[in-house]
Amino acid sequence: MRTVQSADPAADRDRYLDLLRTIALVRVVLFHVTGWIWLSLLVPAMGLMFGIAGSLMAASLDRHGPSAALRRLRRLLLPYWAFGAIALAVLSVGWRPLPSGVAGWAELLWWVLPLRVPPVSGQSWAWVFHIGLWYVVTYLWLVLLSPVLLRLFRRWPWPSIGVATALPVGMHLAGVHAGYFVAAYLSCWLMGFAHHDRLLHRVPWRWYGCLVAGLAGVGGTWVVVAMATGRAVDLNHIAGGTTLWSMALVAVLLRAQPRLAGRVPLGGLLRVVNARAVTIYLWHIPASLGMFLLLAPVLPYNSTASIALRLTGVCLLTAGAVLLFGWIEDVAARRTPALFRPGPVGPRRSVGGQHVRVGRRR
Repeated sequence: MRTVQSADPAADRDRYLDLLRTIALVRVVLFHVTGWIWLSLLVPAMGLMFGIAGSLMAASLDRHGPSAALRRLRRLLLPYWAFGAIALAVLSVGWRPLPSGVAGWAELLWWVLPLRVPPVSGQSWAWVFHIGLWYVVTYLWLVLLSPVLLRLFRRWPWPSIGVATALPVGMHLAGVHAGYFVAAYLSCWLMGFAHHDRLLHRVPWRWYGCLVAGLAGVGGTWVVVAMATGRAVDLNHIAGGTTLWSMALVAVLLRAQPRLAGRVPLGGLLRVVNARAVTIYLWHIPASLGMFLLLAPVLPYNSTASIALRLTGVCLLTAGAVLLFGWIEDVAARRTPALFRPGPVGPRRSVGGQHVRVGRRR
């Protein structure tokens, strides 16, 4: 019996999104290992990741309705809870200062439901366990808002994207900081909606190119000036410029949409990285600190040997975390747990005596 792949273009779009998410994760790891600021400008990875997530969220809502938000939360929170359990176990040793009063202890609940970044203890190294959790918080809020956002987007698609793009710029000018990251990446999330609905391909290239050039010109200038004057050390903290520059790249990459037919180079690796994306993101930062502390006494930070050894060590330590905790993402996605090679993420059905993969469970 012959096995064939579906010719559904949606399957190719998913493979392309898997490739983009892998590139974004690699860039995130490289930045945290090397500290090279120009990497943020070259590939605004977080905007790309939110754009991809927005497209997949819209697909899930179309398949499952509002319950898709609960499915997404399960896939986010289970690996997050595993990370939080280990983090709290480590941080609880000599936690200082102790939380004061009921309100102080209640702050620890953010380790259960991260509607805001959870607290850590006062040790000098404790930051490593929560510095990257703004992404989890932002993702959580955007998932919770998505059932309403998708309705509004489909009623007023381009005005919605325009308002979302202007929102963080207005917040910056007004000095409003609450909810900054949600506002900063909301437009990328909505661009993901547009990608799923195939709206990006309806705009003529000449107008689309002008729009992208405008976003890139204004956003890029804003980012470069902020970095050159030392007002920010990475893209995520350049209010307004972050949104515009990220939107430019997301608009280009989601519009490009090449057809990935047949076997994709390193396809197995792409599948593993995407099936373990949350685990990789959460654990690579502690791994980076561990390698820095190990090598700092013997090698200059910016030396080629130090960078190569740190990168190698971070990859190995993160791979170890994937082996230890990655199966939790299988449980969260309701796949058969696996240590090395995650199983298929979608069911198969028989059509005319042949097995065809019919799609992903998102």
